[in-house]
Amino acid sequence: MNKLPGIVLAIIMMTLLLVLPAQAQALSCTELRSGEEAYAAYDGIAVGRVERVSEGRERNLVRIAVETSYKGVVSERIVAEEDKSWGALNGPSQVGEEYLFFLRTKGEHWENPLCAPSRPIHASAKELAFLMGKEIPLEREPADAGEGWRHTLQRAAEGVFAAAAIGWIAAGIVIAVRQRRV
Repeated sequence: MNKLPGIVLAIIMMTLLLVLPAQAQALSCTELRSGEEAYAAYDGIAVGRVERVSEGRERNLVRIAVETSYKGVVSERIVAEEDKSWGALNGPSQVGEEYLFFLRTKGEHWENPLCAPSRPIHASAKELAFLMGKEIPLEREPADAGEGWRHTLQRAAEGVFAAAAIGWIAAGIVIAVRQRRV
């Protein structure tokens, strides 16, 4: 009898045992937290509209215009990181959509973690009912420093243009007067 097929099969099985992982990895958020538990567990809770999503290799940066804050978030605009594929429970955030975000601090930035119960606002009635009366005020954003700088540059350019125009006119007058004398 030919033992070659049995040996090949044994080698393939041994290779698969070495290559395939012994355990599967899964998210540990099989059970959603109640409103009270989520309020205690997350650093920031806010309703906001997604203005922009900057896609990274593994993570997205989500720029959020905050409409109402219930905990931790005090700025009118924030940026939060989220997983590129999963987002939170309902997939990655979509530009123009309004969400109830449950955020964690990550260094000096916000993170919309994988197991966070963040979801579109239209699917958040139960959570919003719990959060009613817990609103905190948002700090007004100072005027955009870029706008002030742009305004200053525009004024400076206008001044340079005006000075150059006056210089050209003055030079033209001087040249005209000198040519008349000759």
